[in-house]
Amino acid sequence: MSGRRPLLASLCCAAAVTAAASPARAEIASPATVIDGPSAAIVGLDSVAMAPDGTGGVVYRKRVGGRVHIFAARFVGGTWQPPQQVDAGQPFDSSWPAIGAGNGGRLVVVWVQAFGANVQDRLFSASLDPGATRFQAPIPIDLNVGDGTDIWPSLAMNAGGQALLGYRVILGRNLESLGVPSGYVQADLRLQRYDGAFWSSIGAQIVRNPDQPVNAPTAGDAPEVGIGDDGNGVVAWQEPDDGFVDRIWARRVFTNGTVGFVQQASPGTISGRPLTAGADDFSLAMRGFGTASIVYRQLPGSGGPWTRPRILINQLPSAFVSGGANFEGARVIDGAGADGPTGALGPVDVAVDNKGGFLAATSVDDSSLMIAGNENSLLAPVKLDAGNSAVPGVPLVDIAADGALAAAFRVQIGGAEGISLLEQRADGTPITQSVSSPGGGDVDALGLAGSGLGDAAVAFLQGSAGATTLMGDDIDAPPSTFDVDSPISWTRAANVPISWDPAVNALSSVTYSVDVDDQEVASGLTGTSFTLKKKLIPNGKHSISVVATDAADQPTTGLASELEVDRSAPKVSLKRAKLNLTLKVSDGAKGTSSGVATSSTKVNFGDGKTATGTGAVRHRYRHPGRYRVSVTTRDKAGNAKTLRKLVVIR
Repeated sequence: MSGRRPLLASLCCAAAVTAAASPARAEIASPATVIDGPSAAIVGLDSVAMAPDGTGGVVYRKRVGGRVHIFAARFVGGTWQPPQQVDAGQPFDSSWPAIGAGNGGRLVVVWVQAFGANVQDRLFSASLDPGATRFQAPIPIDLNVGDGTDIWPSLAMNAGGQALLGYRVILGRNLESLGVPSGYVQADLRLQRYDGAFWSSIGAQIVRNPDQPVNAPTAGDAPEVGIGDDGNGVVAWQEPDDGFVDRIWARRVFTNGTVGFVQQASPGTISGRPLTAGADDFSLAMRGFGTASIVYRQLPGSGGPWTRPRILINQLPSAFVSGGANFEGARVIDGAGADGPTGALGPVDVAVDNKGGFLAATSVDDSSLMIAGNENSLLAPVKLDAGNSAVPGVPLVDIAADGALAAAFRVQIGGAEGISLLEQRADGTPITQSVSSPGGGDVDALGLAGSGLGDAAVAFLQGSAGATTLMGDDIDAPPSTFDVDSPISWTRAANVPISWDPAVNALSSVTYSVDVDDQEVASGLTGTSFTLKKKLIPNGKHSISVVATDAADQPTTGLASELEVDRSAPKVSLKRAKLNLTLKVSDGAKGTSSGVATSSTKVNFGDGKTATGTGAVRHRYRHPGRYRVSVTTRDKAGNAKTLRKLVVIR
């Protein structure tokens, strides 16, 4: 599939991450920014979001006046803004925040607010609309979420500001008296839709069997949602099958408030062998118009094909392709031989582009790995770190359709802990940069969200007891790759207009320069067209390049275009020898001219005879005399030549 070639080609280069040649720019972004702290009041980092236009934010919990409240910091114009309290005016403890981002700086945050002792907790939301600088007042969106624990909300927003929210509400605990194994709960999986202004509940039953007890939710098996450009989405969750084995299930979610049929994303068999153990961790990602991937960690079981845990993927294609309603089938992607990785597998993360490509990440012991592929191809795992970290990296990733990627993972070298950032450009060039808080200490949490163009917003908590700092950083990718359009065949125009597709850049504006044969002829252009004057493009073949440069002085050269210019008409020569006349038409040296057009030469020899041709034409007269010869011809660029000459034949 040709659309996948950029991703696959660039990931092949990623093995050289730790030994890459020095790029033009030494750093991925500016130094990490202190968003809040150091402080003993910071309770936890919860989630990061980024829109396709590069705006976004982070949401976290902080204790104020003895109560835990929700704070968010915006990421706008490539910089982190001061945090602001989101649950303003709420008197009790808040928990379980999640954040979504849309274009124009739009943010929406959801959280749970305790509603006093022995009273059911409530789910609230607050939004910050494009052009605004402050969040609106909180509004309730679910007035009863039980005791408000184990909610584990998942929030996804598209560029236009539509969002989906999935969360679990615990309905019953301590089910052992009912014959249910310890550690299971009775829960309700709920969905909410946001249209950019209002929330509405999707009242349809989501889970496969509402009476089936489920594992108490954790970060690895909590429900997840994704949303596409059209507002349709996918929800995935963990639920035991009829044999009480934990499986991953999914449904499509539609804009009209309905849901699709339940699909089993983690099957009970593979290659004819039973999978008698469950899936204990998964990650969902979605982009475009229904393209989604679920990566999960499959545990081994008796009689199964493996004795060690494996990493598998199952993909949903775009809803517009044939068979797009169904998963394509689970595949092992960890590349670890017949029995899987020998080390401990960490949590999984997955990102997708809008063409069916995916990038998965995990840790094996203290090594951070990423795996790239699509519905037809799979690359071997690539190590993100240099192999000298003493802690599992727990990597997070994002990808772009042109092959660019962003990643962040934890590192600990020589007792010092921090975050390593990876930017891999569409041409495969990798750049790494390590960051940490000013005070150092242990990294407690890490979040990354990408724009889908290779950019990402990154936040992490680092510090020691009583002095935790919330840090923000970003991965600033160069402009995206783009095509340059010029005449596809020889032209004879004096001035030649060229145009190009926009080079998209999420974090800043882009200017363009134009090169002719590696010589810059224009710069500082903000539009996507330019006219090449005659003096810049004499006859011959020319290489035309357009370079897009962002505010960080990062260049991206568009796909080169060849321009062929021929403004000179063909030349006609006559040669006499007794009764013979030889006529020759030429258009200059090969490669510097368009060449005489096929069958374009028409000759009248003046004796009633005519001829056509492209090269040498010979004619023999019957007797001497004076003959008026006329020749018309043209070349492939359209330059025409007419010759009329009196010829004396002796």
